[in-house]
Amino acid sequence: MKKPYLAVSLLFFSSVGFAVNAQQHVHGQGELLVSQEGSMLHLQLVLPAADALGFEHEPETTEQLSSQNLLAERFTLNTNVIDVEGKCELVGVEHTLEAHDDHHKSDHEDAHEAHSGDHDEAHESEHALHKEHDEHEGHEEEKHQNIEVEYQFHCDDAVSGITVTLFESMPSLSAIQAQWITERGQGLSELSARQPTLRW
Repeated sequence: MKKPYLAVSLLFFSSVGFAVNAQQHVHGQGELLVSQEGSMLHLQLVLPAADALGFEHEPETTEQLSSQNLLAERFTLNTNVIDVEGKCELVGVEHTLEAHDDHHKSDHEDAHEAHSGDHDEAHESEHALHKEHDEHEGHEEEKHQNIEVEYQFHCDDAVSGITVTLFESMPSLSAIQAQWITERGQGLSELSARQPTLRW
């Protein structure tokens, strides 16, 4: 379920020509869109999955599953992601990471293995060919996988800037291209581990 803030934020950016370029995907490079209308501050962060997670596919191991679940929780709680300068309360979060349950996966695999014992070899060969084809198609898609996070803050006073605090935990993330628009104006800036703060 998408919150209305997302539509408002995207409309706001498109009205001034700011939008995330879906074709652009460079490892080590993220994007941040910031808009403030009245008391509402909207942030949209786009990160290459390779930098955020270390892989660009569905989790295949317990370690990858754990990494994805921890990152999803971190984004949801805004733990060491973005600090806002001002009296603001986080009122909405959306992200594209899904939390997975490894027990559910194991039960499904066990049921599949038990069921597959009833099939003949010809059907199993056909199934293997389809699986190989699907994995090949999935491999093509995962080359350009991003993770998106949307934050909405309600602020009691003017916000003068934000600091991106996730560079320390994502060492391969070298830069974030930031675009911002507020009642004070608009601009572009590049954030990095050495310069993680955006001011306007």
